[in-house]
Amino acid sequence: MRASLVKEFMLGKRYQVIKKLGGVGIASLVNGGVCQKTPLFKSQPLHYQCSRRKALKFLGVSTVATVATVSCKQTSAAIAPTGRPLKSRKLKTVKVDAAGQIIAESSIQVTYFDEPYLQRLRKVLPLQMVEIPAGEFLMGSPSNEPDRQEREGPQRSVQVPGFYIGAYAITQQQYEAVMGNNPSYFTDDQGEDGANLPVEQITWQDADAFCKQLSELTGRTYRLPSEAEWEYACRAGTTTPFSFGETLTTEIANFFEDVSLVDTENFEENYRNTPVAADSFWPNDFGLYNMHGNVNEWCADDYHDNYDGAPSDANKWLSGDSQGSKVIRGGSWFSDIPVCRSAARDKNTQVGRSNSFGFRVVCEN
Repeated sequence: MRASLVKEFMLGKRYQVIKKLGGVGIASLVNGGVCQKTPLFKSQPLHYQCSRRKALKFLGVSTVATVATVSCKQTSAAIAPTGRPLKSRKLKTVKVDAAGQIIAESSIQVTYFDEPYLQRLRKVLPLQMVEIPAGEFLMGSPSNEPDRQEREGPQRSVQVPGFYIGAYAITQQQYEAVMGNNPSYFTDDQGEDGANLPVEQITWQDADAFCKQLSELTGRTYRLPSEAEWEYACRAGTTTPFSFGETLTTEIANFFEDVSLVDTENFEENYRNTPVAADSFWPNDFGLYNMHGNVNEWCADDYHDNYDGAPSDANKWLSGDSQGSKVIRGGSWFSDIPVCRSAARDKNTQVGRSNSFGFRVVCEN
């Protein structure tokens, strides 16, 4: 028990340790000068500021031995850009066959941090930034992929450093908390508050301004993903047209499944006609939700007609035209299947606005 308390204390969980010690324990800590009744934050559930060295002595650990212990733990613990240890959780994801039937469900382990600035928002999705491992992938689509467009090639190998990207598209509540307004057309989620719907009617300039404002508010660098980062994150190690397999169905994504069903009795079964909550459906193998469909997502890159001359790194690819069109990815609630493929790409002007345009953000290490 004592060893586990020491471990928790060294990982920064001082208040949880104090709580486990109980009333007698905290009284002893205060009387022994280990803790003072001085709140660090008004929201802190236990208003005590504690000394690590004195607390470790209280727990029966010599501070000489602790030096070696702390060094070992600090070198193995992954630290988020917030300066705090990364969190970890298990999620379920699925794979489908060529007919769209779910053929496998597996568990994935995701490491992440929640942006502290937006944790003041209650009962809504956090700005959860998922750790994406460094790697190399083949960007673009092969010549034999169904519905392939010339603008998706030629395929090239891209080296991608590790980075953090939002598990979800930016929500309406998050956007309003940072920018002070909500430009979205769809603000009602099946009769409920649309706080967790992705923000839409967002121009590229709006998305860029959000990133700059969030960076200023948090002291961390937030930005739009490069097109290479976006596709790498979307594929999550897969080479199939979709991260879930060879095809997509409305059971695992929000898109316009079959345009031919317009004005038929099956229309509602195949078309929701609205975005859905940003955490809907299963995540991909990296723990990212709705990379296919729901809302189109802006990237940092200027649009190029194809990948001829594209860099082999994952940095944004600019044309030198400050007013040039920007890349959008992923498809939306209004898109059919081909537009939602991992390699599919499109463009719009920097001031183009649509109720299918949203975005997610990257945080630099």
